[in-house]
Amino acid sequence: MIVECRIDDLLSLIGKKLTLEQLEDMLFLIKAEVEKIEGNIIEIEVNPDRQDMLSTEGIARAVRSFIGLDSGLKNYTVKKSGKQIIVKPGLSKIRPFICCSIIKGIPADDELIKEYMHLQDALTSTHGRNRSKASIGLYVYDDLKFPIIYGPQTPEKIKFVPLGFEVEMDGPTILTDHEKGVEFGPIIKRHKKWPLLYDSSNQVLSLPPIINSNSLGRMTTETKNLFVEVTGTHLPTVHQALNIITASLAERGGKIESMTVVYPDGSTDETPDFNPEKMTLKIEDIIALIGLDLTEDEIIQALGRIGYGAKVVKTKQIQVLIPKFRMDILHPVDIMEDIAIGYGFDNLEPAMPQTMTTGKINPVTRIKNKVRDLMVGLGYHEVMSYIMTSPDLLNDKVLRDRPVMTTENPKSRNYSVLRNSLLPILLDFTSQNQHADYPQKIFEVGDVVIPDESKETRVDQVPSICGLETDVKVNITKLMSEIGFLLRNLGLEERFTFESEKNLDYIEGRSASIIVDGNKWGTFGEVSPKILSNFGIGYPLVAFEIFIPRNMDWLK
Repeated sequence: MIVECRIDDLLSLIGKKLTLEQLEDMLFLIKAEVEKIEGNIIEIEVNPDRQDMLSTEGIARAVRSFIGLDSGLKNYTVKKSGKQIIVKPGLSKIRPFICCSIIKGIPADDELIKEYMHLQDALTSTHGRNRSKASIGLYVYDDLKFPIIYGPQTPEKIKFVPLGFEVEMDGPTILTDHEKGVEFGPIIKRHKKWPLLYDSSNQVLSLPPIINSNSLGRMTTETKNLFVEVTGTHLPTVHQALNIITASLAERGGKIESMTVVYPDGSTDETPDFNPEKMTLKIEDIIALIGLDLTEDEIIQALGRIGYGAKVVKTKQIQVLIPKFRMDILHPVDIMEDIAIGYGFDNLEPAMPQTMTTGKINPVTRIKNKVRDLMVGLGYHEVMSYIMTSPDLLNDKVLRDRPVMTTENPKSRNYSVLRNSLLPILLDFTSQNQHADYPQKIFEVGDVVIPDESKETRVDQVPSICGLETDVKVNITKLMSEIGFLLRNLGLEERFTFESEKNLDYIEGRSASIIVDGNKWGTFGEVSPKILSNFGIGYPLVAFEIFIPRNMDWLK
């Protein structure tokens, strides 16, 4: 992400005179690079994971901490305003969550207003997944009548003047005639009712996540007090977005006040919440990962330079206080990386390795390569497909109901899940290549992803081999011979057997499981006519699929 800053404004927020060369060096050491300097404008590329640095205020805060002007955990004073947001029933399946804050006494000239809007857009497009997961609204606080109401409304009854327009529109018209409605309308269009934010005098603040009202959502140079709201479908994301933008506005000298969100079930949420998250690290783990023999004081000092709070809590253990605007900290390793950054990459001294080693091919890769050679020798042609595919292909077309790993907010349903089998992929490939000459013999060697709650990543990534042949006539006995040839040449002589089994993928009586060392590792057979019909394949087809254990039992 590129953040454009005014140099004089950035240096003013940092609070120290730095040459452009010094500033560039400091930014580089905290993983931000200067892309261009032109006049008073500097363009800085920020790592996508550091969304707290998507503004001049965030960059200045990071630099100020790194150079020791304001190191340690940043504390933001939050005063309770006593004001409420009332969430009405009916939003649970539409856009259920909202978090709010009030910031008073902020400066607002034309350039600063542009920067506030830039941060708002940057956060909603990245952290908010183009507003589908979270969207942000800024309003003139002094024009509002509290409490604020957040509830569902029939589209035709939604009427207000949207930002940038002078005429009143209803909900459907906004989605067809306003550029933001056209762009973001699909997020809520499928629902019978849409979320609406309005105050106690029935003034509409916004139609989340589409557009603010032109009267309450337009900042001017006279605006000193802001009301900030974030709505969305994922509460942690909503909280994080509010914390980031509220902290950035507070860096300009704004005073933060919290608000109470009251949900339909009577539960409440006081926002924003800047109480830091806590994580405890073992010093021996830090030293082992970074490779530096750091003392407790050196670790605490390094953490302070990156904006963490830290203290020794037990022998050889350090408790780290993580700022609430740092949404990129998911694992102790993330903090250990920041310790290395805080120590200073420029302070690392090159050293020759204590031992000399040579690389070699991973055993699983060696088996995969051997399988490829063997399958080509059997007359098969290799296919290489994407690991992401569609749920329709993995389950519906092959009449399965197997669990799959899905991705949040996919760009396309065709690439919304991780494949849990290679057979549907090859069937789809075959269906799209029926114009080619027969017989067709294709195979793929690749990983499949199986949901597994016992694993740290909640998935098991398993190497898989799949092959199929389609022709006017197919011979399952020939396929058995080819599978036997493949397994024997993988060193599994006398360790495998075939056992007849009923499998919905295949025609009953023409399928079997592949047993290696007493464990089932694959299946083969003549594919069911129902499945072939779903793929539009006109000829019979035999196929097999074998999983390779990653623990390398097959190499014994």
